[in-house]
Amino acid sequence: MFPLRRTPKEPDIDWPALLALLEDDDRRATIARLAPTPGRESYLASLRRMQSSTVSETLTAGRRLDTSSRLVDRPTIAVAGMLNSGKTSLVSSFLSPAGQRRTLRGTSNREGTHRFVLWLPQSWRQDVELWSLLVSRIGDSLGHPPEDLAEDPVEAAAQYNNRSGDPAQLAVALLATDPALDEIGVGLLDCPDIVSDEELGLGSPEQRKALLGRAATLCSAFLIVTDAASSRDTTLADLMRLASDLMPGVPRMLAVNKVRPRQSPDQVHETFLLLSKKYGVASIYAAYDYDVPTSRPFIPKPQGEDADNRLAAAVDVGQPFSAPEHGSSEREPLPMFFEVAPDADDNPPAAIDDDRLLMSLPSKLDRGVLFAQLHRALRINLEKVVWDHGLDSIRTNAEASFAKTRECHHVLLDAALEFFANRKIGGEVVELRLHQSERILRQLSESFAATAPWYARWGVRLNSTLRRFVGGAGDLIRSLTPSALSQRAADDIKGRFRSGEYGGLIAPEGLLAEIKRHGGTVVLSHYRDHRNESDAPASFHNDGGSHNDGGWSGDDLLLLPPIERAVLRFEQDDFTTLDPRRLDDAIRQMWAEIPMHKKLAHGLTPLATIFAAFGAALMVPLDFGANFFLAASIPELLAAAGLGALSAMWASNQSAREVGQQAARQQLADFLAVLCDELGVARPDPPLKLRVAGNEVTLPLSRISRSETSGPTMPVYRVREEFVSELKKLLPRSAVDMK
Repeated sequence: MFPLRRTPKEPDIDWPALLALLEDDDRRATIARLAPTPGRESYLASLRRMQSSTVSETLTAGRRLDTSSRLVDRPTIAVAGMLNSGKTSLVSSFLSPAGQRRTLRGTSNREGTHRFVLWLPQSWRQDVELWSLLVSRIGDSLGHPPEDLAEDPVEAAAQYNNRSGDPAQLAVALLATDPALDEIGVGLLDCPDIVSDEELGLGSPEQRKALLGRAATLCSAFLIVTDAASSRDTTLADLMRLASDLMPGVPRMLAVNKVRPRQSPDQVHETFLLLSKKYGVASIYAAYDYDVPTSRPFIPKPQGEDADNRLAAAVDVGQPFSAPEHGSSEREPLPMFFEVAPDADDNPPAAIDDDRLLMSLPSKLDRGVLFAQLHRALRINLEKVVWDHGLDSIRTNAEASFAKTRECHHVLLDAALEFFANRKIGGEVVELRLHQSERILRQLSESFAATAPWYARWGVRLNSTLRRFVGGAGDLIRSLTPSALSQRAADDIKGRFRSGEYGGLIAPEGLLAEIKRHGGTVVLSHYRDHRNESDAPASFHNDGGSHNDGGWSGDDLLLLPPIERAVLRFEQDDFTTLDPRRLDDAIRQMWAEIPMHKKLAHGLTPLATIFAAFGAALMVPLDFGANFFLAASIPELLAAAGLGALSAMWASNQSAREVGQQAARQQLADFLAVLCDELGVARPDPPLKLRVAGNEVTLPLSRISRSETSGPTMPVYRVREEFVSELKKLLPRSAVDMK
């Protein structure tokens, strides 16, 4: 008979200290917010941000554990079961005649239990402080304060049966006291019937099981009532699993009601033994159906006058029982449960001791051991709520923020590579393209001019100012295309850029189209979410002068202004330069490999043609607008100018190719960083990797200063190990998982 042994003493949990940790948003904070602005969050604040019900579960579990020591001598037994299993009949067997008349018994739906009814010893109400604590614990567990069970049997029956038809009443417990419980000193929680479907319209089975799980934390023991035919019923297994999972270590018993004489007590034991072992049931009780005359040998009669007073007189074996009308004074027979033994000789019809009767259970309970088991169960329940539900949810949310941000990074990288990558037909990236900024084009022009042999300079007016251009882009263009012939060549090359034959012409609308094609309008959901919350989409797409002239949807238009800002900002803030020494060496080597007689059509020398290509690249933002720029590799610039041999030489020379690729990697990293800034996404950390020409390369850190966006942001969170260390001290995990 349980409890068989005392559990080892475990460290006490200081709930006020633990609560202080869970509310700390400073030194011991749970969350470090890495983006958009650094900050910290407490455990409870993080759960509230996630709109998690674990906040109330945590506070309730903590208060239950903190106040449990005051209820050490006042245990409560939960009695749960399926419809018509005989739960209330079992509860009634412990009540006085007056209390029995306030219960609801029968086999029809109008006699089912559809509320929690907590029966407590009448003397407990006299202790005002204790009673207030009990009421608050019930309210904490079910979410609503209880109401009193009516004294009038008819009104009490209506409450028991929830005849108002309101499913919400399931969470409002009924509270009653009875003097007969003073003697045994325990409370009895008569739980709602666990129905198999929602046919009754008074709460689904899932709702009832969820509430049962919450109410179970009030109880020091768990008694499950079933009938003899339900050994394979999945609902019975669910109930036993619920008791095992939610209140580990708390004693569990099984009461099998309405057993027919054809099944002997040892057979009942054998039938339910496997299920009982699986879910840690300590004792199996059985009660034979008193409506069947041949059951009489299996219905033990307790000894003593007190037992006779609390139970109805023995049923006449020859007369089947007819239940009296509810609320009448006629005494009803009640099921007589006894603990079944595996040996047939130890069961009725043989005589058994009274201590095997279920009615003697309260007198055998060791309050100290029972409280220790309840206390540990409440402690483990608090651990599960804080560690498994709360902290795991916070970790999952933090990891999801990293994963979502990383997904955004890859979408933006893939979209940018549509312009910054030169690919083979199969899609493999063979080289990265340079943003052909004025700074880069000046470097290229000066280096090509400074290293060009005499034949390449023929027809090109070179002077000292070519090495130190002054003025704006217009001055540089006029220097690069001094004649009408070179101007026409530049226009022709510019047309090749515009058509996409060479390089990638980057415009906000084109970049948005690629982001959308790669799933960016779905991944960048914080814009859509923010619009739904504020119901003011105009605030996101009215600051850049953009209009919906490209067939964009509302979600697309939200992204267009920040993309426009990113393109313009990158064009203005890109100060990447080529390595001048390595650039001069590469171009000098290329000139050395060009035959002296190599000439081009249209009368232009190689240098003039190269300058025309540079001029064409520089015209892009002037011709198309400030929000356009060209990305093209050095070989592509040469190829666009018709200098195929020079392009091939540059591409095949590892040293020459690396000059441009080093700068291109920096520019791609800077562009991604600016794009992330304006779209409210944290910058890549660690840096992204990609494959170029069959090799994995890592993008460098951006050199452009971080800027905060005025639009929506995607936060990134990390669980702080400092909090986890403190939590281990205040709420260490149990060494043994009780079942």
